[in-house]
Amino acid sequence: MKDLSIILLSVFLGAVGQIGLKYGALRLADTGSLWEKALAAWPLIAGLAVYGVSTLLWIYALRTVELSYAYPLISLGYVLVFIASYFLFHESISMLRLGGLLLILSGIVLVAKS
Repeated sequence: MKDLSIILLSVFLGAVGQIGLKYGALRLADTGSLWEKALAAWPLIAGLAVYGVSTLLWIYALRTVELSYAYPLISLGYVLVFIASYFLFHESISMLRLGGLLLILSGIVLVAKS
């Protein structure tokens, strides 16, 4: 159970990191050096940092969990980013995308029960 908690925390932080990267990318200035742009878009730096923590937790979890069990759970990050994209960035959700999301959720449930 502890390993599953670490995996889920890693996946959650990975999704938060991706959202930070998107948020920061939307705020990149059109002028200045890449360094100046990155500093001005602090969510970009924060997203990278959170994603880094997620990676460290993932490595820790892989010490004791089978990769064939853990890796499919990363798909939960797709679900979290999908939902956040709708609410935070007002991205559209088509029926086809929703169907794909339901398939991903089905796969996660099957792997988690194995």
